[in-house]
Amino acid sequence: MSTANPVATRRTRHALFVAFHFPPEASSSGVLRTLKYTRYLGAHGWRVTVLTFDRSAYDVQDPAFERQIPADVRVVRTRFLNVKRHLAIRGVYPGFAAVPDVWIGWWPWAVRAGRRLLRTDPFDLVYSTSPHATAHLVAKSLAGRARCPWVVDFRDPWYEEPPEPGTPRVVHWAARRLERLVVHRAALVLASTGQLQNTLAARYRTEPPSKFATIPNGYDEDDFAVVPRRDPNPRMELLVLHAGSVNPHFRDPRPVFAAAREAADAGALELSRLRFRFLGAGPFGDTSEMREAIHAAGLDGRVEFIPRIEYSRALVELTRADLLLLLQDSPDTESLVPAKLFEYLRAGRPVLAVGRPGASAEILARVGGGWASDPRVNGALRAGLSHAYRAWQEGTLDQTAADPAALKRFSRQQLAAELASRFDSLVPPGPSRSRPAR
Repeated sequence: MSTANPVATRRTRHALFVAFHFPPEASSSGVLRTLKYTRYLGAHGWRVTVLTFDRSAYDVQDPAFERQIPADVRVVRTRFLNVKRHLAIRGVYPGFAAVPDVWIGWWPWAVRAGRRLLRTDPFDLVYSTSPHATAHLVAKSLAGRARCPWVVDFRDPWYEEPPEPGTPRVVHWAARRLERLVVHRAALVLASTGQLQNTLAARYRTEPPSKFATIPNGYDEDDFAVVPRRDPNPRMELLVLHAGSVNPHFRDPRPVFAAAREAADAGALELSRLRFRFLGAGPFGDTSEMREAIHAAGLDGRVEFIPRIEYSRALVELTRADLLLLLQDSPDTESLVPAKLFEYLRAGRPVLAVGRPGASAEILARVGGGWASDPRVNGALRAGLSHAYRAWQEGTLDQTAADPAALKRFSRQQLAAELASRFDSLVPPGPSRSRPAR
């Protein structure tokens, strides 16, 4: 357990954040949503303590993220048990032991630490964010103990209907019941997109509509303050860049390679003037299937897979690219907008979004900044890539960048102010209302 925060004054309200994704964890952009809230809530009268995991829980880490945690934010880290990591025999573990997820073994340590905090430095509000859903179960226990409002944040859906292939029946059954319990108990339910908010509100029609709200993902202007200006000199190649992992399910670049081949066959572009670069693509980038797709498209030597780099360096790479690639093609991602899209747009580079009509395409329509291509529509992806290539040849590609004024609505500072306003509606400014539990 680490502490770096004096007891709050009577004028400052205290929020307990319960989250898995928190620095130095770096496998998901979800870490930024929670981190940035902690950075900017203090300006709105809210002090934050974060209840999270010991660093050993995280397979992917970025120490630079930890340097962004404000000095007045207390971080409480506890031991944990991961069902898959610690209980599996030859990689197999019973499904019922992973309800609601493999991190359920964190619950006893987290609740014990939260109750200790409640006795020594009471909190006025509890906020929990998922994935992973275990955070909500921890928060439910602590909010009940503290007798204070509880805000639940869904960055992604808890479960799908119908369930994803391979989901154990008991896990899906439990997810439906646990989500209902969480939504019923919460004072406020937040979603990362309007589509996800609507899904939750329609699922729980007996709850008042005012219980559900949206605070989207966004970008942090401060992260771009040290990013150098883009070199205005034209390149001999159109550099198409993707940041983050790829997989064969919904972040598959192979349709993009095939579309490039089709566009080249139609005379719309030259493959020798294309370069694809993938930052932190993960294992799928080094498979025989990927190599075969690259060869079939005639892109040998034109595709680069680069290991993951520190977040600040990745932002620099975004600004240096000509076109940024967003891969999000599956039914269960239609209602989601990854933080990556807002960082792409703030980088000032056009975006080619490969996915079905949904929340991400709506953001592009709202602020500009690129093309949304549904790969299920014959020729759509080829057309999007061809349009970008032609604009690059004509020197007009930069004109497709997002409208800066429209994009400001998604700054992390403004989003934190929105969250603070929601907190204020539950715990109005004034003397601290929480009391140590008996």
